[in-house]
Amino acid sequence: MLRPPGSGTAITLVTWFDTMPAGSLKGAVLGCDDLEKTLADLEARGVSFHEQEVQEAPWGRWKTFDDPDGNSWVLQQSNRG
Repeated sequence: MLRPPGSGTAITLVTWFDTMPAGSLKGAVLGCDDLEKTLADLEARGVSFHEQEVQEAPWGRWKTFDDPDGNSWVLQQSNRG
């Protein structure tokens, strides 16, 4: 993960997602502080998520969705540690 000092934005470079090849418009991450509230707000606006359940990893929790233009997004709440 690359984050300029003092910045709220970070870029994570990974190679293990076959569905997110370099140069693709898939997997952009939108961070949030309260995943459940943000999911409920987006679902109330008609957003459909790929997963039924929230996905979890040591670094955070997330769900993914596509926008009307076919871009794929990750809605993520990072673990504070």
